[in-house]
Amino acid sequence: MDGLLPQLAIATAIVCTTIVIHLLGLDGLQMLVRLHLRRFARWVDINRTIVPLGIVLGLFLLHGIEIWLYALVYRFAGVLGTLEQALYFSTSAYSTAGETGALLPVSWRIIGVLESVNGMLLIGWSTAFLFQSLNHLMWEEEDGHHSLPKGAIARGRRKRA
Repeated sequence: MDGLLPQLAIATAIVCTTIVIHLLGLDGLQMLVRLHLRRFARWVDINRTIVPLGIVLGLFLLHGIEIWLYALVYRFAGVLGTLEQALYFSTSAYSTAGETGALLPVSWRIIGVLESVNGMLLIGWSTAFLFQSLNHLMWEEEDGHHSLPKGAIARGRRKRA
């Protein structure tokens, strides 16, 4: 694969795919938490442990899926020799840990670097999701002084005339 345009096309496709996976995954996590709380709301003390643990494990699973997606692209494109190398490289790039020992060919370097940017943004998104979810679930007081309108992009919201 020669040139910058093919690298940017592949990276864009993978980034868009991981964003959709992440959005659907976070939506699924919210749905599971809501379902759990409706069913087991009377066990408040244990929910203070189970709900955060479930959210964090769900986020780990979500990031794992996204890392595996990159690793499988590297492996099936023949860029890295083994699945273990591809997975190790992908995990290091995605988590922005840095040099892994496995190197991508010059024609794939941009994809590897963009995986790092993608991973950083998705990890940040997950951190914000975790903070917002736990803040909303664990504290009863609301100050109501947020700069954004509450529920502005909530599912099922109708546009006001």
